[in-house]
Amino acid sequence: MSIEQIIILLLIGYIVFTIDTKQDNFPVPTVLVIIGIGLAFIPYFDSVNVTEDIIYHIFIPALLFISAYQFPIKNFRKNAGLIITLATAGIIVNVFLLGSLTWLIAPLGFASALVVAAILTPTDPVSVVSIIKQATHNDEIADIVEGESMLNDGTSIVLFTTLFSIANQKQSFTLLSFTGEFLLVSIGGLTIGLVLGYLVSKIIHYSHHRQYQIMLSIILAYGSFFNC
Repeated sequence: MSIEQIIILLLIGYIVFTIDTKQDNFPVPTVLVIIGIGLAFIPYFDSVNVTEDIIYHIFIPALLFISAYQFPIKNFRKNAGLIITLATAGIIVNVFLLGSLTWLIAPLGFASALVVAAILTPTDPVSVVSIIKQATHNDEIADIVEGESMLNDGTSIVLFTTLFSIANQKQSFTLLSFTGEFLLVSIGGLTIGLVLGYLVSKIIHYSHHRQYQIMLSIILAYGSFFNC
C-alpha cells in the first residue's frame, strides 16, 4: 500500500465523517462498506492489501479504546449487570452454540469450529442503535445494546485468542484447558487494563498539555492491548 493510497483513503474517511457530523442519522458504516466495495473495482487500489496484522494490531486497539472512552459511565453503571451478562455469558453461549453447529456441518475439529464462531459472533450495532433510538425513543435499550457491543469485542478477542491457541497447538479441546486459558487471558488482561488505565488517568489529570494527553491516550490504547 503506497503513501498516496493511504492519503486518499484517509481523505475519503474524513469526508464521510465530516458529512456525518452535519447530517443526522447518516449511515456511516453502510456508506463506508459501499465505498469499499466500489474501490475494489478500481485498478489503482488493486495493491491495497488489508492483512490480519493491520486489523488486529492497528484497528482493533483503537476501536476498543474509543468505544470504551466514549460510552457514558453513568449509562454503564445503570445497566451494568445486564450488559456484563450479555457481553460475557451471552457471547460464550453463542460461541459454543454456533461452534457446535459449525462442527456438525463443516469438516473442522471442534476447537477450530469454535474459533470460527468466535470470529463471527461479535456484532457492530451502530446502525441498529440509531434505529432503536428513532423507533422507540427509548435510550435505555440503545444503551444496553451499545454497552454490550463495547464489551463483546473484548470478550470475543479473549475467546478467539484462547481457542486459537488450543487449536493451533493441535490439542484436543477440553473444558478444563479452555477454562484455564480463558481465565488467564481475561483476568490478566483486565488487571493490566485497570492498572495502566488508573496510572495514565492520574498522569493525564496532572498534565495540562493537550498534546501530551492525546499522546498518553494513544500509548494507553495500544500499550495495554499489546501487553495483554
